Amino acid sequence: MKKTIILKQMSIVIFPLIFLLFLSPVVFTGCAKKSSGRQYAGQLKPGSAEYILNEGIFYLNTGNIKMAEKKLLRALKKKPTLLPAINGLGIVYLNKREFDKAIKYFKKVIQINPRYFDTYNYLGVIYSETGKYNMAKEHLLVAANAEKYRTPENAFVNLAQLEVRQNKFKSAMRYVEKGLEKNERFAPLYNLKGIVLENQEEYWRAIRAYKKALSLLTEEDVDYLVNVARVYSKMGEKDKALDIIERALSKAYTPQQKDRIREMIKNIEKK
Repeated sequence: MKKTIILKQMSIVIFPLIFLLFLSPVVFTGCAKKSSGRQYAGQLKPGSAEYILNEGIFYLNTGNIKMAEKKLLRALKKKPTLLPAINGLGIVYLNKREFDKAIKYFKKVIQINPRYFDTYNYLGVIYSETGKYNMAKEHLLVAANAEKYRTPENAFVNLAQLEVRQNKFKSAMRYVEKGLEKNERFAPLYNLKGIVLENQEEYWRAIRAYKKALSLLTEEDVDYLVNVARVYSKMGEKDKALDIIERALSKAYTPQQKDRIREMIKNIEKK
């Protein structure tokens, strides 16, 4: 059986995101010097639940999950119904792959506000990761089709990936195209388009899709480069594959990435 190539989704930066964080309408104010104590309109009071929430969101957005968890729990202790803190903790536990905890917080968000559409997207990702595809699809469709959801392209990426995992490539491409209608400059959609085309053995079209994805980034993504190199290798373009995969190796920053790329280089050189 032909091995299905799928997009790795659960590294949340955020899952890449692919998962964008729009958690609070307030702006992180930082820890400014103490002033005379006068409070101005729009300022958050240091020590307030909202102030601590913004600190938690800051840590979440910068990848400090441990501090984000600490701050968000503290904010929630001060104000148990603070919705962005509840949602933020769901994201914390999603990053930690503590799915039961994440689901608990995300469901609480929906109970308080059923129109908090990011939450449906996150739940869809969790159910997809745990093999509950029907539940995943139901939640992702809510986010993708919500008129007031600000980033439906994220949900369409996840829907397409869900279909790829089940070898439903025609359906996956349909979701990719619907996502591009919402945001024609969203790199993960073009990368996923390449994955679909690669699985259909339409290699030249896959290369074009992967390169389009790379062209939309401010900095080259290692996984996208690996995708390009893999397709060149399948096409018998050994030198092009090696040029690209060596570029990916120079940009890899985790031991796991480096080991995977080194193994791929060995396999290409053997051909």
